[in-house]
Amino acid sequence: MEGLWLYVHILLLVFWVGTDVGVFIAAKWSERTELSIETRQTVLQLGMVLDRLPRSALTLIIPSGCQLAVVSGWLDLSGAALGGLWAIAAIWLAILWRGFLSTDPKTQEQSAKINWVLNLVGALIVSSTGIYLFTQNTVPDWLALKILAVGAIFCAGVLLDLLFKPAVDLFIALGSTPDNAELNGAYSRALSPVYIAVLAIYAFALIAAALGIFK
Repeated sequence: MEGLWLYVHILLLVFWVGTDVGVFIAAKWSERTELSIETRQTVLQLGMVLDRLPRSALTLIIPSGCQLAVVSGWLDLSGAALGGLWAIAAIWLAILWRGFLSTDPKTQEQSAKINWVLNLVGALIVSSTGIYLFTQNTVPDWLALKILAVGAIFCAGVLLDLLFKPAVDLFIALGSTPDNAELNGAYSRALSPVYIAVLAIYAFALIAAALGIFK
């Protein structure tokens, strides 16, 4: 069972980081003023579709990681606690995909808001848990640090969604005036901190993976 959960955990990391690179590239291409606005819109829309995979992987990374830690003997959690984590992840995933698949803007917005709140709660809980475990020495240091790295990913994700909203609003405005140099410049400037948040997520994800492999 340990090998199975390790395989699942690695696959989630691959889908998370790997697909997110596509989202990053799509955002960069949406800045290219030499392309038609229709092409830029299509590229960014494709990026948002790809973004569904890393967001889905994020909801499952905690329960899969805890499951792996329990079967490997690194973490002591009851079956009820593990079941609760999986149940929360399943509900979160359902909320996400309800928004992804809906054609109703209100439903999409509602799902996005709930997802942001869940990300914020996850950031607080996972980070606090990592700090507690690290200071109490109840688990190996590498595992506590890995949990802290995942907590940092949640924090970066919360910040990312906050930063991306102004950029999206500017891009929507570009639909009617795609050749507006000032608006294009503002869009690129709005994306700059978004890229920093994305790169932070990559960095923390790679740190978490390294801690698990080189323990």
